[in-house]
Amino acid sequence: MALLKEYSSNPCCEVELNIILVNEGSVRFRIEFRYGPAFPAIHTEIYCLKRDFLQLLEDMTQLKPTHLSMLEPHDPGLCIYHIPHYGQYFYPGYGIFQIPEEEREEAAPRYKLMFVLDAYERNHYGARECGPALCIIVTMEQIQMFVNRLQADVTNFNGSY
Repeated sequence: MALLKEYSSNPCCEVELNIILVNEGSVRFRIEFRYGPAFPAIHTEIYCLKRDFLQLLEDMTQLKPTHLSMLEPHDPGLCIYHIPHYGQYFYPGYGIFQIPEEEREEAAPRYKLMFVLDAYERNHYGARECGPALCIIVTMEQIQMFVNRLQADVTNFNGSY
């Protein structure tokens, strides 16, 4: 089981991912979004190719703090968006704006990740990358620990989950 909690002194949002089944070519996992006591938890099970799952994990470790990214396995079910915490943003009526480096208040780069469950695929309508989501701000160290745990779970899977 791997848990990714928001980077905060009092985290309430978290993503939990449990590996359920691993074979030569595929991975089945359960993903759960928790938002603290304010909202109900959301969960689903997703099947995908093993190589795509491992590539998704590797891609998470390659995020750049200044670039927008969309990460997804070839099989639908989960999409992860990275929105730069201090990237360029367009504000209607004002145009493009970016916070100057000297005004940024972070000790280490933070990564705003949006995990999106594909409701269309889950409801058998096809893949659309739209559905319930959790937005969470984390550090690369947290991402690395999350990814390392999942890679180890896949490698050492013995069916006892």
